[in-house]
Amino acid sequence: MSTESTSTSAVPQLRYLLRVNLSEGTIETEEVPETYRERFISGKGLGAALLMDETEPGVDPLSPENPLFFMFGPLTGYAPGTSRYAAVTKSPLTGTYVDSYSGGHFPAMTRYSLPEYLAIVFEGAADDPVYLEIDEDGSASLEDATDLWGMDTEETARQFEGKRTKTAAIGPAGENQVKFATITSDEGTHHAGRGGVGAVMGSKNLKAVVSHGDSPFDTDAIRQKKGEHTKRLGTSDDVAWARDGGTQLVPDWTQEVGALPSHNWTKGTIEDIDDLNIDAFEPGHVGVDSCSGCPVACGHVTDFSGTELDGAFPDAHVDWGPEYETIGMMGANTDITDVTGVTELARTADTLGMDTITLGNVISWAMEASEKGLIEYDIEFGDADAAKRLVEMVASREGVGDALAEGTRRAAEELADGADAAREAAVEVKGLELPAYDPRASFSMSLAYATSDRGACHQRAWPIGTDALGGDRDPFGTEGHADAVIDDQDANALTYSMVACDFTGYNFEYAAEWLNVLGYDVTAAELETVGERAWNMTRLFNVREGFDRDDDTLPERLTVPTEDAGPATGKALDQETFETMLEEYYEKRGWTDEGIPQAETLSRLDIEDVAPASVAD
Repeated sequence: MSTESTSTSAVPQLRYLLRVNLSEGTIETEEVPETYRERFISGKGLGAALLMDETEPGVDPLSPENPLFFMFGPLTGYAPGTSRYAAVTKSPLTGTYVDSYSGGHFPAMTRYSLPEYLAIVFEGAADDPVYLEIDEDGSASLEDATDLWGMDTEETARQFEGKRTKTAAIGPAGENQVKFATITSDEGTHHAGRGGVGAVMGSKNLKAVVSHGDSPFDTDAIRQKKGEHTKRLGTSDDVAWARDGGTQLVPDWTQEVGALPSHNWTKGTIEDIDDLNIDAFEPGHVGVDSCSGCPVACGHVTDFSGTELDGAFPDAHVDWGPEYETIGMMGANTDITDVTGVTELARTADTLGMDTITLGNVISWAMEASEKGLIEYDIEFGDADAAKRLVEMVASREGVGDALAEGTRRAAEELADGADAAREAAVEVKGLELPAYDPRASFSMSLAYATSDRGACHQRAWPIGTDALGGDRDPFGTEGHADAVIDDQDANALTYSMVACDFTGYNFEYAAEWLNVLGYDVTAAELETVGERAWNMTRLFNVREGFDRDDDTLPERLTVPTEDAGPATGKALDQETFETMLEEYYEKRGWTDEGIPQAETLSRLDIEDVAPASVAD
């Protein structure tokens, strides 16, 4: 595989890194080693290799020594559905490697201005608030952000006008280093959401990145390929669900199979799904939106003002969403089944800059802890007004919000003195709270959550889609689950190494087509190895940071059968069966019994030289 251009059209090749030293106030360009570019391409795998190089084991995620990368891929802004960037760093919430992705228009505008850059890396920390401004010609400068500090994400974006000017910014939650703060792009609509990347940005006194986009480089071959994939995304049955409703279709699916968490993970359905499904949001549906150059347009624009809907927040509106994860975690799991309440919570979280998955878990944990008298704070399940107030307290670290801003694992220790009931009510893996797919309805999701590199995550593997929600595997058995999880993880790792969108189906073959049009020389088979290599790189980083088999586990609550879960009622994966699945997964991965990649695996994937000494030895 070669990353050097084989085309006479001189397509700009990604090879550089823009290094921004916030402590010194300097900006420099350096070349990323060719051997890294060939093995990892960009995004996930390259981010893990660079993060390994640039940090010492045990680095404090909120210290100046922890870098923050904005990674861009070869397809970014060229292929339809690929206006994406990855925020890569060590997570302050989990201590693991974290790569968090965001779409919209900001990634494309940045790529157009920096067509040869794989990444921007922010190191050190500024003494006072600053933002990075990137002009159309690719010149970059650090500017004073004192007047922006304290603004929410929408307000920040409004300070920079222009059709081709877009921002990626933190809100008050990031400034206050809430451990699950987001980086929000465009006008508060797209989010690098998981793992607290916004807190790392806030620790560096970096308020925003502002990009003034130039026009993209173009050739006849690029235009032809773009036309082919625009047609594919606009007509393919594989993407029809995203075009025809997007993630708001999912509540009906998970309700049917008992995978929709409610009442803080004690039930698998809600009483009436018609309260929270896509039809329930229809009165407020005013249009759709899309990321730059994407024909799918999966984003809902929601505004209940002017409707006759009787809810807690009759004027609730949000410019993108609410998406399924917000509906599931801020709605069903908190017993808030009022669509205006869910919409208001979504917008509040978006503008303050917080991950709605962790935040929804935090709220439902507080509701249960309050109900059981475990904390000195009153909030009841189903109370949207109280939930909004709590969201604001978390963002400002006010009162009980200070401990909740640390996530449920730490909140259980700080607010409830580590009481067993409080810890059991915190549903997380490696410190990252679960998304809205209850694994008791799909045992394969248990393995996916336990082995995910950044903690519990459905975007690293979504095997529920090929058992409980469709396919031939038994969701309550174990056969085939390890293979399904590995296949998903490797395929998604390639998607994220391309920095593409996982909704738009850029499989190994399509990715190879695009890369070769852009001047690479690569096969689909080689890209399969890139995905597996990237997944093993993130594992190596986590091993270096002290993670092992003991961390690849399930929350205690999810080992107990759930109730009110339709076909999943009374189902749960016992520990012995889970351990058998995990052993099979490790064996197929070529890892030791402790979950460490073996020497043979490192050699086969050509990553011996980047493995930490403790593993390589």
